[in-house]
Amino acid sequence: MFVVLYSFMACTTDHSFMLDEKRQIIVVHNLLILEIESDSTQIDDGHLFFITKKDPYETRITDTIRLQGTTTEISVKEIMTGTGYKRKERVKLRPNSKYTITHLGMGGRVFIQEFFWTDSNAILRVDSTKKRISRPPY
Repeated sequence: MFVVLYSFMACTTDHSFMLDEKRQIIVVHNLLILEIESDSTQIDDGHLFFITKKDPYETRITDTIRLQGTTTEISVKEIMTGTGYKRKERVKLRPNSKYTITHLGMGGRVFIQEFFWTDSNAILRVDSTKKRISRPPY
């Protein structure tokens, strides 16, 4: 019994995410809440993608968020400054922009933040000038 419980706990502590720049997908381990926020200083240009699992009881270990195409297993809400939010099935990033991606949840126990930018074709890239911020589980 102890071995099974320990194995289950070990599997659920990984909440990392990574960008596959070539395929333009974000792979998230144990998805809770993923936020993709533009760092725009223009009031009318700011937007935030709020991404969760469609089924909160789904036990899949990894989820894939496609940046070019739709993802049916997740819920995407785009929150735009001044206009509220819209439900979407895809994440559409703007060209020549900076983004912050944050994976969070479990009452603040999960917090991983990384910084990105898009080129003129809206291809997401890792911002190598900034370091990833993370807090380990308490």
